[in-house]
Amino acid sequence: MDNPSLVFALLSTQSPLLPEPWALRLYLDVAWGLVLAAVLLAVLPRRWLGVQLMRWLPLPLVLWCLLPGGVSPAHWLGLALRAPSGLLVVLCVWSLWRVWRPGTPGPGARQALRPWAWPLIALGWLLLLDTFALLPFSLYAWGFAPLLLGGLAALGLLPALLARERAMPVLWMAVLLLFILLRLPTGNVWDAVLDPMLWVWLQVDALRSLRRRV
Repeated sequence: MDNPSLVFALLSTQSPLLPEPWALRLYLDVAWGLVLAAVLLAVLPRRWLGVQLMRWLPLPLVLWCLLPGGVSPAHWLGLALRAPSGLLVVLCVWSLWRVWRPGTPGPGARQALRPWAWPLIALGWLLLLDTFALLPFSLYAWGFAPLLLGGLAALGLLPALLARERAMPVLWMAVLLLFILLRLPTGNVWDAVLDPMLWVWLQVDALRSLRRRV
């Protein structure tokens, strides 16, 4: 393959690799179960939950989401919000793991994500503008280009190289590895690193942080 053909292949968005239907179905159910478990553990007062219930709560929620049809909350969440991003799922898994193993070293999911909040918020606004065709180019379509995946991997490693901050780069690379292997959730890398629920939560958390500083 000559150089122009290689560059064209890396930039091409015409033949995207999409996830297998069975993988998408399984991901939708398991991912929403993990997200629900992490949200409930973050919202419910700890005094309401014993240690054992906190540790075992994700299992019945995931099993509930695996039920078919309208019995499953994942069915309705999928209709309303589609699938959660890989980044949101990985952050929820990290949060649940720290509940299961309280002595795990490193920052919590919220602390690890905070330095990444503003770039992800800006990305969300750009994608929103692209949705309404207010950009001079199709940013979302770039998410199907193989070259963008390499660029995101390089950007994700910068904090580890410059600031020796390893927690979020490891989680970021886990998200991209999941995307490479299974193309989840949509075959577009933007959907792997951001979704509407995560984007709204990042903005609320950022505004709260700014309010505390004022």
